[in-house]
Amino acid sequence: MRLAICCSKNWFKLAPSTIDAHIVKFYKNENDLTVEGLVNFKPDYVFFTHWGWIVPKKIHAQFNCILFHAAPLPYGRGGSPIQNLILEGFKNTPVCAVKMTDDLDAGPIYTSSEISLDGTLCSIFFRLNKVINKLIVEIIEKNPIPSVQLGKSYTFKRLASTDNMIQEGLMLEEIYDRIRMVDHEDYPKAYIVYGDMKLEFSSAELVGNSIELTCSIKKLK
Repeated sequence: MRLAICCSKNWFKLAPSTIDAHIVKFYKNENDLTVEGLVNFKPDYVFFTHWGWIVPKKIHAQFNCILFHAAPLPYGRGGSPIQNLILEGFKNTPVCAVKMTDDLDAGPIYTSSEISLDGTLCSIFFRLNKVINKLIVEIIEKNPIPSVQLGKSYTFKRLASTDNMIQEGLMLEEIYDRIRMVDHEDYPKAYIVYGDMKLEFSSAELVGNSIELTCSIKKLK
């Protein structure tokens, strides 16, 4: 088969076995993904593993576009699903393969598989990478019929880098969650501002009644 893989982040790696078994083209930037390019490539599937832009209707209406979204849909549509779920207290989440439609993350679901939200964002992305690769193979081999999302929908707001500032009055576990949920090279770190200094945190571990972590101190511009 001919597969188009659209991913704007570095954490996703398509399995070598899938690359060897199919003709694959990768898209990393919004400007690279055009109708003309896809018409020339003739993909059987266009998989969006992590994409930071709205896909034009002229693309998803013409091609078999499938996105992957880590949330118990229809709850958790929208941006920053992993971070928002952690803030809501979720410990696990299904990863859903969703048919792309005009409405954000609202299309029917082909298949899903659950992952743990434990640990740093790096470790969550590691599990997410494995699950998405498994779901891609399942879709290619079984061609499942997608099912309409059922239940009450709720849409998350995409978090900005300013939301990574740790506010006063949080419990220890809440501080730990805010550090670990953005602890990845593709994301700005959790931080606090102290005078004219910015303290950025990573590699946090919850040990008894304390958090052990790495702190980088930078002078604000």
